[in-house]
Amino acid sequence: MNHSLKSLACQMICMTMLLISTSVFAVQQMTIELSEAEVEARVYGKEQNIRVLWIASSFGSNERHTQLAVDLAKQNMQVWQVDLAEALFLPKGAPSSRAIPGKLVAELINHLAEQGKYRILLIGSAYGAIPVLRGAYAWQVQKPNRRDVIGAVLFSPYLYTHVPDIGSEPEFVLETSATSIPVYIFQSAKNTNRWHLPAMLKQLQANATVFTEIMPGTTSIFYREDKSVETQQVLQQMAVKIARIIPLLENEQYPLQAAVLPKRTETTNKLGLDDKLKPYKGTIKPQAINLLDVNGKPLSLGDYKGGVTVINFWATWCPPCVEEIPSLNRLRSKMQGKKFQLISVNFGESAGQIRKFMQKVKVDFPVLIDPEGTTAGNWKVVAFPSTFVIGPDGRIAYGVNAAIHWDTDEVIQKLNALY
Repeated sequence: MNHSLKSLACQMICMTMLLISTSVFAVQQMTIELSEAEVEARVYGKEQNIRVLWIASSFGSNERHTQLAVDLAKQNMQVWQVDLAEALFLPKGAPSSRAIPGKLVAELINHLAEQGKYRILLIGSAYGAIPVLRGAYAWQVQKPNRRDVIGAVLFSPYLYTHVPDIGSEPEFVLETSATSIPVYIFQSAKNTNRWHLPAMLKQLQANATVFTEIMPGTTSIFYREDKSVETQQVLQQMAVKIARIIPLLENEQYPLQAAVLPKRTETTNKLGLDDKLKPYKGTIKPQAINLLDVNGKPLSLGDYKGGVTVINFWATWCPPCVEEIPSLNRLRSKMQGKKFQLISVNFGESAGQIRKFMQKVKVDFPVLIDPEGTTAGNWKVVAFPSTFVIGPDGRIAYGVNAAIHWDTDEVIQKLNALY
């Protein structure tokens, strides 16, 4: 068979596979006119009694979102994926998710429900959970006598108004405590927000019934770099799980009247990331650390008095974490001869993964392994990298939520002034 015939055969096979695929579910692009934007929705599946409204996260959708949408269509749901941030010409990132008006999501719910003809399941992940809850609340305010919404499925939701200062408790968007529709949370076990889950649940449960399922071994199921076997298995099973929990959500007779929003003012304009070493204002005090290093050697820290200790929380999949490693190496070198120690705590990765990384990137300081993220949780770490500077008095003097240059004259002077 010559090259052209092979190419034609390949095209025919691909077309056949596409036809087989579209016979199972249809994929179409729909345009929806809202009050403030024209929205493009990617619709998976044929017309069904249940329509899924999936609001894209702050960084849009990828092939994993698409695959789950396809799988849900095979479970007799029609999935509408919408990127409202893109429709509003907002940049990718968490602030854009916070900026999406809830009324636009409420308009989408009304559009999909068609006066009660269809039941609506809401889905959101990470910061995409914010417009989902805000939209559900706005819809309930507008339609207090309707139960078109089945509930919300949220994947490792980030409901923070902003990234909190290092060592501080997060603040949640107002709708967290005002939401009354039933919520089912799939929480990745190795995601940093897991350790803030109790605080979030306390607020959610003020008015809503909340179900929680921890997904062991996963960092973020929609993050391309999370390639663990556990994550792949979860993704393969997720559509069936969602189909099974729908009756659970439907059985919850949530209040028809929307709850009253709290009166506090949100600090949504605060980024929460640092560009330099800042005096510590958090509430967390130094926590004992008992972990193995990358070579299996145990290391214990409890009494931090007498010298300066820098503790850096990081992960190999975090580009800013990797970028600041050389400056941390140089900091350690410049502080030689002083009572100084620099250690890092890797979040949620295996010793093998880290050793492979260290074959490519030089790391001159001890690397401890926090396999489940428990230690990071004890220190209330939310963002990576997060670094604490403890003075000779045993108190945290400085902290930084972000990557900085650690070997500058300004940083060295501040550290030397602690002695």
